[in-house]
Amino acid sequence: MKTTLANAEAALNEVQRDTDKLSSRELREAIAKYIEMQKEQINALRRLMN
Repeated sequence: MKTTLANAEAALNEVQRDTDKLSSRELREAIAKYIEMQKEQINALRRLMN
């Protein structure tokens, strides 16, 4: 499960890099908020597993 969480976090980081290339500031901000929420969920799952 820890490997899967690491993979999910890596995928979110990749999405963030791709998002930085978008021209729409509003879309970049919306995606950044979503990514941050997902990272918080990953961290919560890690805390539950430890």
